[in-house]
Amino acid sequence: MSTSSTSSNGPEESRNVRNVELSLTLAEAESAHDALERSLENGEAGEDRAALELAYRRLGWRLLAAKEGSGLTARLAEIARNARSLEQFERERDEELGPIIGGLESGENRDP
Repeated sequence: MSTSSTSSNGPEESRNVRNVELSLTLAEAESAHDALERSLENGEAGEDRAALELAYRRLGWRLLAAKEGSGLTARLAEIARNARSLEQFERERDEELGPIIGGLESGENRDP
């Protein structure tokens, strides 16, 4: 694991701009993502909700980039691999696949 940071004006600002890089197996990353999802869904995030939501979204983006597959999964993985940031990934995903994903997530398309 490595860390990096940029200069800052104080300890609080420094804490917010430090980056941590780590390497996880796909199974470990999926487990961490699932745990974050459960914590967010169960209302266990508390004051850290915004930070946990961001970590959940970033981890989901990187998980997709690591996946292979066909069809929609393959296209999402390609978008994730090509994106240079979470924001770019989400924007391009929504532009290209938003209506498809929205339709799949709608209530009438879910199992009872």
